[in-house]
Parts: sequence; C-alpha cells; structure tokens
Amino acid sequence: MASVSRRALGVALLAIAGLLFTQPFVLRSTPTIGDELPTIADPGSPVGLLAPALVAAGAVVLVSGVAATRGRPLAPRWSLAAPAVSVAVGVALGVDAPAAVVSDPALAVSGTTTFVVAGSVVGASLAPVTLGATKGDTVALLAGVVLLLAGVFAAPMPALALVVGLGGGGAAVGLLWALDAETWRP
Repeated sequence: MASVSRRALGVALLAIAGLLFTQPFVLRSTPTIGDELPTIADPGSPVGLLAPALVAAGAVVLVSGVAATRGRPLAPRWSLAAPAVSVAVGVALGVDAPAAVVSDPALAVSGTTTFVVAGSVVGASLAPVTLGATKGDTVALLAGVVLLLAGVFAAPMPALALVVGLGGGGAAVGLLWALDAETWRP
C-alpha cells in the first residue's frame, strides 16, 4: 500500500467527517408519508438510532482529521474535544427553527436531543479512552471514562444510548485504526 501524506489523509478524514455529520440532518429533513416511515424523532426506530451513532463517528473522525491536517498525530488529551464536538452537533440537530418565520427568535428543541447528545457523547468518548489506554495517558483515559458514564446516565434510554454510541464510536475508531495507524495503534 502506498504511503499517503499525513495532510492528504487529514483532508480525506475531514471529508468523511462532513459526510457523517450531514447524514442525520438529511434524515431529519426527509419528508414522511403518513405514519408508515420512521423518523429521527422516534429514538426507538432504526432511523432514530442512526443519529447518535453518526454524530459520534463524525466527531471522532473530525478531531483526528484536524490533527492529521496539521501534520501531527492526535494527542490523547486533544481527543477529549470529540465529546464536545458531538454535544454541539447533537444540540444543533435537535434545534428546530420554524420554517415560516425565519426572523422569529423562538427556537424549539426536539425531544430526542437528549438521546442524540447522550448517545453521541458515549461514542465520542471512545476516542480519549482508546488513545489514553494505548498511549498511556491516564488523565485522558479517566476523563474519557467519566464522560462515557455521564453520557450513559444522562440518556433517557441508557441501554440504547450505550449500544448505539459504542457502535458509532467503535466503528470510527476501527476505521481510524486502519487508516491512521500512526495515531491509533500502540
């Protein structure tokens, strides 16, 4: 396999992160025909379970992509930014601006926001846990575990948030383990 420059890998990772972040917004704006199709507003539906997984994966890939674009491997303590990114995107996903009146400052927050944020924090917390464990950074490891547990306890459906978050974050770490071995492998 040919060696790809670190910065080019970072640009590719940023593109993947952008793709992962846009998918929940596309799913949210998909028109539903009656009650036949599940929407992102139902966290128990398969479509509703995709949002936290995609946000968690996007946050982990984004943080790693930014570090790679700068030409450096992701430091374990900088990986703690992934849960913060997932909170910001999860809240942005849950904010509904009324389409009829754009100038109206009243914004409504969707009821699934807590599930999406909590699930994505669980998944994004895998980045500091993994890097802290493989690189020997105890502070990042413990902070990641605390964030993971906080996400589980804050979720309205803790078991689903744990499974979905770990699925999304684990898939992102697995992808980065293969693509960015310098950062993610011990």
